[in-house]
Amino acid sequence: MILEKGNMWDVFGKTDLFLITTNPIINKQGLAVMGRGIALEAAKRFPSIRKDFANRMQQLKNHGPLTVNIIKPYYGQMIGFFMVKDHWAEDAKLSLIEKSVEELCDKLTPRGQRFCSTKYLHDVRVDLNFPGIGNGKLKREDVLPIIEKLPDNVHVWEFE
Repeated sequence: MILEKGNMWDVFGKTDLFLITTNPIINKQGLAVMGRGIALEAAKRFPSIRKDFANRMQQLKNHGPLTVNIIKPYYGQMIGFFMVKDHWAEDAKLSLIEKSVEELCDKLTPRGQRFCSTKYLHDVRVDLNFPGIGNGKLKREDVLPIIEKLPDNVHVWEFE
């Protein structure tokens, strides 16, 4: 994992996978709840993302964990989700961030290899905002040891 400082949107369109932290809640209108942080920024930039994200969660619900996956490309940039909350109104959960880290590691490493700090299968760049520390209300020092398990092709952004 490589820590970056600045605005993650600066790499939009220049990375292989742009991951945003979020939650799995779909409202009564069939739209993903993306009301804060980078999820809200994405919803403002891409008006269809809330519906696209909700549709993607429905597609995936019978295929294992919904912690990390791709939504779809926008303007040629692949965007995905990285779960940090079980519900939008709750604080982020360290246990869910850990599951999301494990799932991302599994997607980037050969099957069966759980800890991916040194080897990864795909030569792709992934950019992710620092999970859980903004609107998730977790302490950076509690989250950092969890995300340090990510391989060096994952760039984690701290907003400045």
